Amino acid sequence: MQHPRWFFTSIAALFLLLCMGGCKPEQFFTSNNTLIYSKDTVWFDTVFTRKTGSTYPISVTKIISIKNPESLPVKANFKLAGGEASQFRVAIDGESGTQINNIEINGKDSVFVFVQCKLEPNNTNLPSIVLDSLIADVNGKTTNTKLAAYGWDANYYHDTIFDQNITWNNNGKPYVIVGYLGVTQGATLTINSGVSIYASAQTSIYIGGSLNIKGTATDRVKILGDKPTWAPQFLPNQWRGIHFVVGSTNNKIQFADITNATIGIRVDSLPVNAQNNLTLQNTRVQYCGQACLLGITAHIDATNCLFADAGSYTFLGLLGGKYAFNHCTFGEYSGIASRTDGHFAITNTLRNGNGVLLKHTSLDCQMYNSIVYGYNKEELEIDQTNLSPFNFNAENNLLKSQNPNGILIKPNTLNKDPKFLDTDRGNYQIDSTSAAYKKATTFGTPIPIDLLGNTRKSLSDLGCYEKLP
Repeated sequence: MQHPRWFFTSIAALFLLLCMGGCKPEQFFTSNNTLIYSKDTVWFDTVFTRKTGSTYPISVTKIISIKNPESLPVKANFKLAGGEASQFRVAIDGESGTQINNIEINGKDSVFVFVQCKLEPNNTNLPSIVLDSLIADVNGKTTNTKLAAYGWDANYYHDTIFDQNITWNNNGKPYVIVGYLGVTQGATLTINSGVSIYASAQTSIYIGGSLNIKGTATDRVKILGDKPTWAPQFLPNQWRGIHFVVGSTNNKIQFADITNATIGIRVDSLPVNAQNNLTLQNTRVQYCGQACLLGITAHIDATNCLFADAGSYTFLGLLGGKYAFNHCTFGEYSGIASRTDGHFAITNTLRNGNGVLLKHTSLDCQMYNSIVYGYNKEELEIDQTNLSPFNFNAENNLLKSQNPNGILIKPNTLNKDPKFLDTDRGNYQIDSTSAAYKKATTFGTPIPIDLLGNTRKSLSDLGCYEKLP
């Protein structure tokens, strides 16, 4: 078939136009361009300085955007003012370093900048500020954003076992645990008032000997995740928790705040003598992914303590044991995990995943002047077998409960709002309209102060906090 001459002429013209379009040079904005930063300063709050001989710790990653306000694309060069000595690092469009060149930003488009810092020791007790800036250059026009972090020197312990007595004092620097920390039988770790301890991810504190935490009302001991900033303070599962293993006895924790763990405190096995595994006084255990307090056939006494905001249980007493709670608050409103069971749970059994009874032993739980409350209709989870003794003696408490199986025999207040001040922010103090206000009585030795060390009224309140006049 023959084609007319005009057909070939049209094809040639089209081919020429395609070639001309393909050879057209890419256009960039060539005048002074001012990039727009989403933040004028990137703050890292407080970051621990580098552990000697290690790259740990590296900060969280901050993200900012840089926008090209022009309609044409630009090519920008970025550099840290501190150069190779900078304690900050940036990554842009998959490239990282202290200087990154020829980053193309399309018209009206943005690039994201990822910023981290790894701070060097400053040999001071208090956090010291570290400054730098990220400079962008487009056609000779420079703009910048400031980078700032407070670096805090620390006492580091990495995969450490103590086989003799040791004392940690408040020397102005926090203690940071990387990996595990253990105390063997016959040894005692004493932690004095004002000490702050930060645990890295996967950290467990194993106590085979004894732990003695000696906080005071004015200088509490703090144990929490290793990101010392405001934002993560409510986040669980930042470390594994404190685990008192079989054989550990004579443990005492007073005026301490233990937060952000998976299981805040776990106690295994009754001691062979009549001693307690653990005594807790004026202590807060909060924001734990699974449980605040777990006892497995353990002996635990707790007074003026808060156990709150856990994924499953504020307290779980498993396979019997001996427990005593006076002026304690158990509260769960966090929504860390979806749950249908009550968050205060006790059982003298051990069952498999199908509910088959595997083992049983005696349980004795005494609870006075305490509060157990949450968003479920039933917050007491009870599982018992008559094959072993089961004694749950609860008296004069404020409980969210339908009294399962008539387990509550002595007088308690049921399903009356404790009116906690702010459960969204973990504040379980009460006001004068609370059903817990001025409802406490004395069982045994009077409790003269509350969790914070405040003096209790002559007619005091239920729970760990006293409503002050």
